[in-house]
Amino acid sequence: MTYLDQNLSLSLDDRSATVTLDWFAHLKNPLSPPRPAGNVVTPLVCGEEAFAKVYECIEKARHSVDIISWGFDPAMRLKRDDPNALPLGDLLKRKAEQGVEVRVLIWNNKLAQLGENSVIGEGMSGQGGTWLGSGQSEGQPVDTAARERKRQELLQAQEEERQAQAELGPNEEAKRRASRDRLNSIQGKLDALDSGYTKGSDSGGTAYDPDAQVYTRNWFRWVHSSQVRNIEFRTRDFEFVGSLTYHDDVGFRIHRGRMMILGRLLREDLAGRIELTGLQMMLLSLFPSHHQKTLVTDYQYPELAEGFVMGHNMHRNYWDTTAHLYDDKAANRDIGFGPWQDLSLHVRGPVLFDLNHNFCNAWDSGTSWIRRLFQGSLASQRQTTTPLSYIQNGGEPAQICRTHPQEGPEEAILEIYEKALGNVHQYAYMENQYFRYKPLAERLKNTAATRKTAGALHDLHLFVVTNNPESGHFSSTTYDMMESLGQSELMPLAHRDNLYDQRQLAYRERELSEHPASPERDRELQQVRSQMRKQDIDEARADELIADDPNAHYNKAAARELEPEMLPPEGMKVIVATLVSCDGGNSASPTAKTQSERQTEQQITETLGPEQGTAKYKAIYVHSKLLLVDDLFFTLGSANINARSLLSDSELNIAMPSPKTTKLWRERLWEMHSGKSISGQESRLIGNIEADFESWERAVNKNWERQKGALPLEGNLVRFWDVVTPYATAVD
Repeated sequence: MTYLDQNLSLSLDDRSATVTLDWFAHLKNPLSPPRPAGNVVTPLVCGEEAFAKVYECIEKARHSVDIISWGFDPAMRLKRDDPNALPLGDLLKRKAEQGVEVRVLIWNNKLAQLGENSVIGEGMSGQGGTWLGSGQSEGQPVDTAARERKRQELLQAQEEERQAQAELGPNEEAKRRASRDRLNSIQGKLDALDSGYTKGSDSGGTAYDPDAQVYTRNWFRWVHSSQVRNIEFRTRDFEFVGSLTYHDDVGFRIHRGRMMILGRLLREDLAGRIELTGLQMMLLSLFPSHHQKTLVTDYQYPELAEGFVMGHNMHRNYWDTTAHLYDDKAANRDIGFGPWQDLSLHVRGPVLFDLNHNFCNAWDSGTSWIRRLFQGSLASQRQTTTPLSYIQNGGEPAQICRTHPQEGPEEAILEIYEKALGNVHQYAYMENQYFRYKPLAERLKNTAATRKTAGALHDLHLFVVTNNPESGHFSSTTYDMMESLGQSELMPLAHRDNLYDQRQLAYRERELSEHPASPERDRELQQVRSQMRKQDIDEARADELIADDPNAHYNKAAARELEPEMLPPEGMKVIVATLVSCDGGNSASPTAKTQSERQTEQQITETLGPEQGTAKYKAIYVHSKLLLVDDLFFTLGSANINARSLLSDSELNIAMPSPKTTKLWRERLWEMHSGKSISGQESRLIGNIEADFESWERAVNKNWERQKGALPLEGNLVRFWDVVTPYATAVD
């Protein structure tokens, strides 16, 4: 069931051949071909593991450190179990002072920084400062008094909006939606005050770390000063119309800019290969990001060279332990940053050649032609090694795959996903920040249907761990993905809104049908009926929509008074989950009780269990970008399951047909999420997958009931359940 049609030629002397599935990208001339052997990888689960390994590799680097990332915070503490460990900025500074060549390349779009600051403390000028700051003076800590004034204003606005909403009539649906959106916006602003990096004029760090407010800004003043040796920090973004740039294979050429990306998306939409709204196309082309995350040390010395393909950004919110504790302080996280699930990979082997190739292309694209004329390009300086120089004993095949609209344009990651989901026979596991690209759901459905027609004896099993959208800006793509897999009722508000909109169409069609014929009436009636056909609303379905009350179903669903109806496609079993951290009902401040009282409480809890009905929950933010297939293949990197990552941002993944590492990922992650070891009772994989699927279903159903009663959870695995996100056209 391979994705590509391929012809095999055998000599007359051959009487047989062994055919294996193809897992690699070949279309559109990807930058990196498959490396057939010699790659050794180590999975890194969560920030504690990943950043400790990053620290170790940078610390022992002797010659070079090459970093590409979406985000960068020089004050970040990579290694937290060692009080003598340096923050990231000082670690890089020390290596530069030792003569190591340090190059850092980070994406930065000044307009996009209004939404989320990727370069902490750089400032508008790039020389250090707040987002609006010039960097001409030293950094200052955050203004906490201004934050408190803002909090009181938001709390007052929240109360006023709630009172206004309570006065709305039962039929004022449009006003109710608008009020709900305003409340969600206010709550988001309140949450932002107490979590994550500060915004706007205070974007040099966090409110709870005033020293970092000063440090980050001053680090950028230093790195761009005349005092610096052996370290270069650059930012990059997409050109509007493209630019002449250097490429080591073909010399100078034009890199595609935003307008060329828009033209490509329009052509692919017209050809029927993708389906995007006009708004999506504009935003994907005007605000693409460089989202890759890699690190390579000592590249030119193969016996020393090491690298990383990462999901983690070098921001402090990406640091967490595998325990995902509820309380930030107990977890050793930075205060105001919640639990975070993320994955990266340490690599050695021939793929280091490709990671370096990608880095050199990006670095040389930002190097002036005058500098290249006198110093040469970085790529030309590193032409002394070959992929064979990096082969490791016992290594396996691998390929570096990219999405890169500027080069190619390359869509190797999308090709890898489509191919892997066409090859699946037993299970697919997706752990991803987003779950928003419907063609991949359709790909799985087609694979399952084909297998069923061919007489397969068992269903395909799809396991998904992702986040609730909880945002009116992105719901339609998630909802469409869920609907394609028969899971739409897991988003009851979006489901209700979608039914409500369909109901309005049915009402309008009946109303127009009764009006006298006229050119204007006929034109509108034709448009309404066209929309109904696109949504498969025939006369019988219109009768159902008019007869049913979408609000009644939603109200029961929001109160968890009914189980969602899930209808997976034929030949498939589907489970979609999220991750939640629980405090077990013991979140009261320990300073409010004496030591004796706390000891007594602990003894009671150990004897009788936690008090019932007092547990509190906090979502574990899933930032991972992992696909596993059949304990045979995995891909991991920076690419999300959405249109941005698969079509318009620059991304980088590694793809590996590796039974050993794929099973290791599954063992670690499934046990960590569910609190139970994976099944190993059956001799055949499918028997164990079926047992694990039943175990996951029991876990999410049990935690569903426990959440209803505010009881402690068993493990972190809970049912995907989003009762706050309305149906709205996606912008990415």
